[in-house]
Amino acid sequence: MDIIKTNRILLFTFLLIVCNSGFSQSSQKSANLDSLFLKAYNSKAFNGNVLVSQNGKIIYEKAFGRADASGITELNKKYRFHIGSIAKEFNAVSILMLKEQGKLKLEDSISKFLPELPSWANKIKIIHLLQYTSGLPQIKWNEVNQDSDNMMALKKTVALDFEPGTKYDYNNNNVFLQRRIIEKITNVPFNSFVVKEILRPAGIKNGVVDPTENEKLFAKSFNNKGKQDILKYNISGWTALNLEDFYKWSEAINSFKLITPQSTHELFVPFSIGNQTGLGEGEIQDRQVKNHIHDGAVFNYQALLVSNPNFTIILMTNNKQNNLDEISNSIQLILAGKPFNQIESPKSN
Repeated sequence: MDIIKTNRILLFTFLLIVCNSGFSQSSQKSANLDSLFLKAYNSKAFNGNVLVSQNGKIIYEKAFGRADASGITELNKKYRFHIGSIAKEFNAVSILMLKEQGKLKLEDSISKFLPELPSWANKIKIIHLLQYTSGLPQIKWNEVNQDSDNMMALKKTVALDFEPGTKYDYNNNNVFLQRRIIEKITNVPFNSFVVKEILRPAGIKNGVVDPTENEKLFAKSFNNKGKQDILKYNISGWTALNLEDFYKWSEAINSFKLITPQSTHELFVPFSIGNQTGLGEGEIQDRQVKNHIHDGAVFNYQALLVSNPNFTIILMTNNKQNNLDEISNSIQLILAGKPFNQIESPKSN
């Protein structure tokens, strides 16, 4: 009996040491993350919200700074931010959902769904839209104020910039036509489709598409001179998320909640190495998302998602400093228990 008791005491002591060690490491990581972000905020290098998870558990989630240019309202974790190009993931996933339902093929010409476009639409396949190789011209932002303006401009387009499938050119007309195809197939406005068929099934309750200036808990973007951006949607379909819902979106991609591993793989395949796709950049191995990286910017909003089986980093700012990669690198060093770089004061924007 004494031996049994002694063994139990030794086991308990060992487990206690292990638990304390793990707690100590976690506490140190949290302290280092606090140091990183407090110094970045105090030097005006970061104004926004951050979430960090490790091994499937959120270990850090905080808000720093102001919700608008007035400097009066403080951000909190519930605030939604525009995430720029990352919002393009919602139409890309929608396209693959429709493919899985047998309503389209990636090799289909877009003229099958948008016959009102000129004859060049016969050459463009849906896969070209997803890989940004359509040859479509760039949107004329100074002339386009709404979807109908852009569709009219496309109808007047005589020729493509290059033969579809031969060259990479990242532009929003590829995104615009993806959204129009989704509407044609479903007979539902794209914004409504995203809410009902993408956000809700992913467990996202607070996401909002094309929020207005009056939207509550929606961060307004501003520059270093304190000038707030005028919110304008030249083309529609831009989803804003808070930290909780952004993380749910990342996990929905990682767990194949909305589309299969095969479909997710198709969205990660670029035209050539280094080019972006519908999900930014990523890779699948053995039916597991090995990495998923996507950044986005619009006005003075900027966002970054870095996710792999070991950790997920989400950064959102409404005062763009073009330093989110630098911040992410420091976070990754902290998670690895290595020395990290503090973030320097930004240049004026």
